[in-house]
Amino acid sequence: MLFNRKILVALEGTDSDEKAFKRAVLIADRMKCAMDVLWLNAPMADQPIMQLITRLQVDGLAINVLYIENKSLVKEVRRRWKDDHFSLLIKSCDTDHSGFLAPLDWQLLRQTPCPVLLVKRDSLWEHGAILAAVDPRGKEEKRNRLNQMVLMMAGFIAREAQAPLQVTAAYPPPMLGAELENQSAELLKNDVEAVVHTLLASSKMKPADVWIGEGPPEHWVSQTAKENNAAVVVIGTQARSGLTGALLGNTAEKILDRLSCDVLVLREGVSEGLRNLLS
Repeated sequence: MLFNRKILVALEGTDSDEKAFKRAVLIADRMKCAMDVLWLNAPMADQPIMQLITRLQVDGLAINVLYIENKSLVKEVRRRWKDDHFSLLIKSCDTDHSGFLAPLDWQLLRQTPCPVLLVKRDSLWEHGAILAAVDPRGKEEKRNRLNQMVLMMAGFIAREAQAPLQVTAAYPPPMLGAELENQSAELLKNDVEAVVHTLLASSKMKPADVWIGEGPPEHWVSQTAKENNAAVVVIGTQARSGLTGALLGNTAEKILDRLSCDVLVLREGVSEGLRNLLS
């Protein structure tokens, strides 16, 4: 079963911590798995979350509280992964990801060797759609595998939450000056539709709706999520780092500030082990 190992929730001592913690509790309770609470700073015993943790521990929920004061969250997450392969990292989504250096959320998406859930809402996923955002660009096998994992993960969540599964993909606008027969909007859309339906067939997925639109993915996906009241968007990332990441970024990172719902990100190359758990 997915998440049958353990989930890790990182708390920074901010007002948005409660959303991430409650989401983690819901998932841990639903999937019957243990949960580690990783505090970036040692909390006070009278903090509301610490009081809630104590009550939940008394009620039988397996919660282990850890502290990493004055340490790097990214390094600590990677270190703990080596000792205990947890299934999911949960953290509240920062409200601002501006600046030249990669924000903490971006670093986690690029370096965490497991799915990362960034929480923005405290509403139940059952109250919205589960939106899988696939990338139809290119024909590389690794991109195809990542798209399949995004679909399978979103399908799994939709079944567990008894919420509608929806799929979205974007195609670029026709290039100025390009041959119309090769770059018309209609042909571009048809190509993307063919890719998406091939992915759905190979993954044996039957979503409630498929949304294909023109524009950069960060624009189209956020628009689709808003119009369809998405509870969570599941998306993959190539996890570019270094100079390439600084110059080009990653679609998953660009989309964070445009969404008002939770975002579950699967990193390319590290989510392959989920296939057997999801099938």
